[in-house]
Amino acid sequence: MKKTVIGMLGSVWLAVILSSQALAADDEEQVLKLHPALVNVKWDAAKEIVVDLDDDNYDPPEIVLKRGMAYRVRLKNIGVKAHDMVGGSFFEEDAIALKMINTKVGRVTANHINSVYIKPKNEAEVWFVALKAGHFSFFCSIPGHREAGMEGVVKILD
Repeated sequence: MKKTVIGMLGSVWLAVILSSQALAADDEEQVLKLHPALVNVKWDAAKEIVVDLDDDNYDPPEIVLKRGMAYRVRLKNIGVKAHDMVGGSFFEEDAIALKMINTKVGRVTANHINSVYIKPKNEAEVWFVALKAGHFSFFCSIPGHREAGMEGVVKILD
């Protein structure tokens, strides 16, 4: 009986390992399916824009980008409270082609995000190509922060 239970647990463990390996392979394949705007981008030439997240505002509150260009936006939380940057309309899939989010604890690659959360005295980088001309909103979704003035606009120009 004991050997049967141990054998069953071993089979379950092996299935979990094989499933996670298959998932990892699928993830790698997904990463290779880049948005067409990201192919052949020279990321070392991406324009850096720094946005400070203070305790009641973004500085600058307006970010101006050019359609088709690659950007690395550094979000620096210089305040004493945690903040986020919720895309509003800015993180919509037709506004930007996202490459990754980079922080001191690691990197996340994704085709789409809704927000970036940053603890006090930390920062995150959002790497993307601007796709669509227009005005796009962003704001801090922490209760009371948007009402205190933590919102802004991204203008993507042709």
